[in-house]
Amino acid sequence: MTWIDKALDGCSPQVVINDSKTPSGRAHVGSLRGVLIHDALARVARERGLDTTFMYGCDDMDAVDEIPHGTGKQFVEHLGKPLWAAPAPEGLRGASMAEAYFGEFTGKWFDTARMPSDSAGSPAAAAGPFETLGVEVEFYRMSDVYRSGRLDDVIDTFLRAAADVRQIYLRLSGAERSDDWLPFQPICERCGRIGTTYASDYDGETVAYECRADLVTWAEGCGHRGRINPFGGNGKLPWKLEWAAKWKLFGVSIEGAGKDHMAASGSHEVSSALARQVLRCPVPVPVPYEFFTLGGAKMSSSRGIGMTSSDLVEMLPPELLRYLVLRTQPRRSINFDLDVPSLTKAFVEYERLWRSAAGSEPRPNDSQLYSMTRASLGPDVPAAPEFGPPFDSVLSLAQQPHMQLADHVASLGVDLSAAESEWLSRKEATARRLMASSPDLAGVVKMLDASEASQQRSALDERQRNFLDHCLQRLKNLPEWDSKAIQDEIFESARDVGIDPRSDAALVFGALYQVLFGSETGPRAGSYLAFLGREETLQRLS
Repeated sequence: MTWIDKALDGCSPQVVINDSKTPSGRAHVGSLRGVLIHDALARVARERGLDTTFMYGCDDMDAVDEIPHGTGKQFVEHLGKPLWAAPAPEGLRGASMAEAYFGEFTGKWFDTARMPSDSAGSPAAAAGPFETLGVEVEFYRMSDVYRSGRLDDVIDTFLRAAADVRQIYLRLSGAERSDDWLPFQPICERCGRIGTTYASDYDGETVAYECRADLVTWAEGCGHRGRINPFGGNGKLPWKLEWAAKWKLFGVSIEGAGKDHMAASGSHEVSSALARQVLRCPVPVPVPYEFFTLGGAKMSSSRGIGMTSSDLVEMLPPELLRYLVLRTQPRRSINFDLDVPSLTKAFVEYERLWRSAAGSEPRPNDSQLYSMTRASLGPDVPAAPEFGPPFDSVLSLAQQPHMQLADHVASLGVDLSAAESEWLSRKEATARRLMASSPDLAGVVKMLDASEASQQRSALDERQRNFLDHCLQRLKNLPEWDSKAIQDEIFESARDVGIDPRSDAALVFGALYQVLFGSETGPRAGSYLAFLGREETLQRLS
């Protein structure tokens, strides 16, 4: 039984899965893990015939609590305002800060009518990251939910139970609130800030509030005092209460969150107590998950640290990206290096999964995992590609100006099916994106020209040059040009000149890599030369 099956066991015929994003900055790659985990749950629920809804919210009522990366000090005046009230950062399309960052991450644009004229309509014309990844959701934004009045009853309940809320905060998280504190954040009628207001004295229709200069360290209130109706979008609930309010309003069945929220005495425990004891509603099945990082980098949306999710979606085939995230149990962290060896390995593993799922006897759980990786679902598993040159080989050939990948494959006598041709083109597209974004990294497998190769050969020791001569002769006479046969001949060529290819592998393969790439390392030689082809290989070694 997989983690998905365990989460869905016992669910009623109607399943509501919820997730949301605070659009306070450009979403880094870690933001994709929660999205794909929830989407996988929704897919399996639908396959079981359950009436399933996957909701994804824009938490645009949250306050701007940090200057977004790249916006400059002119953004200071917007600190403390709701995200929907702050302008879109320069260079991003959108009617607000929330709209800009949420739209870039999801491809969903709520306010297209209010967008600048030079970008209006553009978001609808191109597929967004969620659509590219095959994520099917119903979007909502919290500003609409509050303004519609759908949360008015919940707000009233929490305000009347303020003493109970304060007690739950103290008991579970140790957070002490003053006796007059109310669980509500009004929007200041004078300065428009929501992060600097302190509410008290609920009379059933209005709350008293003060916009305090020193309530938080990241924004300064204007000092205004007044009373305001807490309903219809005039403010919001603190987010732990808002989390519980969503569960009740939407009837959420399952909702995951990062491990920091799920820790003992953490946000989820507090929200769960608020749901059970104050709102009298069930708590969704929790699915805690660990972080997803690239190269071990700790990422931050608002600080612009780490690769953005939209950049990664553009870089990799959606099936491969979904595989990289969903192959790992949610409770285990994911750290993926976006380099040539890691990408080569990922493509190999994904193609192995594909072949297993398409076979007559798939390995346990392979069918479900493969189904979760597909960007577009269909009734049948498509035939897996039999011809699958390694990614590093495709990357190397893509860097040769005199070679076109399609023509080269044709020259090898390979008759590609439509599916194989499509998959190979995706590999090539990934290679070209890597070349554009990280030319130094991609250049690790860029072949040398004849003059450069000759210089590298001259720098080798005599045994290595003798090995290359023997290798050339053996490969000239090789009857079957395939990766295993080539690898065997490389080993035999080394033994011909007294080199043990096992204990002195660096000496053997280093000679090949030096004359091919000017590097001490490179792709698996047999697979690479098989894809390079007999004629091109012999010419290189000559």
